[in-house]
Amino acid sequence: MKTLITGGNGFVGSALAQKLAEQGEDVRITIRQQSNTSTIDGLDVEKVYADVRDEQAVANALKGCRKLYHTAALYKVWLPDEQELHDVNVEGTRIVMKEALRQEVEKVVLTSSIAALGITANGEPSDEQVRFNLWYTRLPYEISKYESEKVAEEFAQQGLPLVIVRPSLVLGEKDFYPTPSGQLVLDVLHGRYLFYLDGGINLADINDVIAGHCAAMDKGKSGESYNLGNNQNNKSLKELFSLIGEISGVSAPRVKIPYSVALAYANLSLLMANYITHKPPLFAPGALQVLHLFKKMDSTKAIGELGLPQTPLRETIGRTIAWYSENGYWNKKKEKGPVDDS
Repeated sequence: MKTLITGGNGFVGSALAQKLAEQGEDVRITIRQQSNTSTIDGLDVEKVYADVRDEQAVANALKGCRKLYHTAALYKVWLPDEQELHDVNVEGTRIVMKEALRQEVEKVVLTSSIAALGITANGEPSDEQVRFNLWYTRLPYEISKYESEKVAEEFAQQGLPLVIVRPSLVLGEKDFYPTPSGQLVLDVLHGRYLFYLDGGINLADINDVIAGHCAAMDKGKSGESYNLGNNQNNKSLKELFSLIGEISGVSAPRVKIPYSVALAYANLSLLMANYITHKPPLFAPGALQVLHLFKKMDSTKAIGELGLPQTPLRETIGRTIAWYSENGYWNKKKEKGPVDDS
């Protein structure tokens, strides 16, 4: 039985491809022509070129596949053209789900995100019943991930056997781009943060997230969603930065500033990114806003129904830092990053 993974060279997609290949599954992955394939080179998987926005390419990629993991997405907190987030994350999902339904795929696991989860009024961790309620933030990435879920659910109502999984902020080895999650760790390692503010996020280990994907395919209930986080890892920014500093031996930011001051700084960084550097700002206002909201996640359902592992955060961060150090992203002695860590 052949399995398709869209976005097979991404952080989650490549880790999933490696896991399934090690288990002896017949795996096909989609990559784009310009994709960096360093994390999947050498894997016993079939590679096909397909952009999820290309209907014919998606149709060809799905031929003969009975299982589908749709991990392909843009994970960006800043883009020169934010329409691309909608085109890939929402319309791309529509194309993939439509074709999966047409070809009668036996089961689909959609990789969503904590971004698509709402927050509770009392600040308690959000379980799967807490619907997205952050429209007022106007955050393109968060909105695109929620809308991609809604699109997928439309096809589930038409008979597509669909399970949605929502990873929290994922850390671990082989985040080579890196994603905004890994970049946060690198920014602390390189001393780029001069302050911290109130707020936080839930964090998960890449290996736990992959285990959650596999379990969702094997025993997740169609029509259900599962939060793939860690119930011990609803961490404040101060706690997270301090732990990264403690493990790495670097000085974590110790100065706390008001959110209003941090937001002004972020807006200035955004102006510089848009009109001067044309590179992602250190702190995009949207990302800052999300962290300030401190979206906590409750993964009790996935722990109980899927057996989602709960790796301690200290172990996860330790392995993450070690991989970045071994692969030239960070040198503790020189405190320099890779040639290009953008």
